[in-house]
Order: sequence, then structure tokens, then C-alpha cells
Amino acid sequence: MDVPGPKSRLGILVPSSNSNAESMTAAVLAQQPDLGVHYSRFRLPPNLDDAVDLSVLGAAPALLAEAEIDAAAFHGTSGSWTGIDGDRALCQELKDVTGAPATTASLAILEACSALAVSRIAVVFPGPLGIANMIQREYAGHGVNVIAVSVPAYTMSNPEISRLGHSDIQNLMLPAFEYDAEAVVCVGTNLRSGYLAADLERRFGVPVIDSALATLWQLLRVAGVGRPIQGWGKLLAAS
Repeated sequence: MDVPGPKSRLGILVPSSNSNAESMTAAVLAQQPDLGVHYSRFRLPPNLDDAVDLSVLGAAPALLAEAEIDAAAFHGTSGSWTGIDGDRALCQELKDVTGAPATTASLAILEACSALAVSRIAVVFPGPLGIANMIQREYAGHGVNVIAVSVPAYTMSNPEISRLGHSDIQNLMLPAFEYDAEAVVCVGTNLRSGYLAADLERRFGVPVIDSALATLWQLLRVAGVGRPIQGWGKLLAAS
């Protein structure tokens, strides 16, 4: 008789103020007993425009390495405005430390756009308009045209973003569907937009790429254990 336990080990690096990563990942993988997910936390830099590198992550990657993971993911979207090339460099650094291939939320979003064959998107971002405009410019350099953005009327902390309820998240997302976009992309892994993705896709007929769901989707692919997972929208269902 086999001892119960996962066959694949996935590592996720989570900002210390993020309370969405573990709970959403557990919900998505509830029926996938062969997959084990291990987390390591770090503290984000004080400014949104600060890039994340190994100096920011501290001991978190090395601690994940001790679990002998099959792949790692940085569960953060800062590369969407500080630079995708920086995220690619971070992935190589993570591979050097953990011995496993790595991805990031920002890289996962671009991979999701490619997989769904979309290049004209509307972005939902729970932060300042200035940062959303930076996302627009950064994505344009990677072949993705942001035709509209939806941001909140006031600035929120990361914990405040995580506490937004269903109606608050929906009200933030709905304006993005008013444009002729091929997909709506929610940038911000502490925004619980993934729980609304499937319903809004059915309502509007437009794919929703949630950054937290995209991170998990890409992490599974990088680890070589991608599979269709129903109930969370088109991206995960088509894996």
C-alpha cells in the first residue's frame, strides 16, 4: 500500500502581505492529490516601482529548495511594470538557487495571452493609474496591446485589496468588458478576481486572465504536470 502524498512538488514565493495565494491555489487543486504545493514568504519593497530580485527574496528561495521542488513561481506581478526582462533574469536566479525551472506571475500572464491567442486586452489593476499606464507600455513591448484599464478610485494597501468582496471586485472588473478587447486581464495576485473569472466569461464571452490563476497554470506547465482543471475559466480548462 502506497503512503499518501503528492508525486510532484511545486514551490511558490509569496509576498508576506498576500493572503490569496495559498487559499486560491488550494481551492483550484482540491481534486489534484498528486500535486503538493509548498510556500515561502518574503517582504515586498516599500515602493511599487522597486524591482524584485534575489536581494528582496532573501532566504525564501533557498528554503523552498530544501523541499526539493519540481518548479518554482514568484507570485507577484511587479515585472508587469518594472520590466519583463527583469522577471526573466529572476527566473534564472531562482533556477540557480532551487535547481528547478521557474516562472513569475507577469511571465505567466504573457504566456496565457499567447496560449489564448489574444493580443488586444483590457487590464484590471487594483492600484494607481500611473502604474497601470506603465503596464500598458511594458506589455506593448511584448506584443500585447492594452486598449483600456480599470483601476479603483482610491489607493489601497495589499491587505485592503485582499479584503475586497464579490461586489467590489465585480465593480472593478465590469468596466473592462465595455471595450472591444479579446481578453480581460486582472493584474494583481492579491485581488481575488479568479473566483469571478468563469462566471464573467460566460456572461460576456470574453476570456478572463487572472494573474493568480495564470501563475498556477504556468507553474504546472513548467513543472511538466499541466492538465485541464474545470470551474476556473477558459485558461485552466484548456491546460
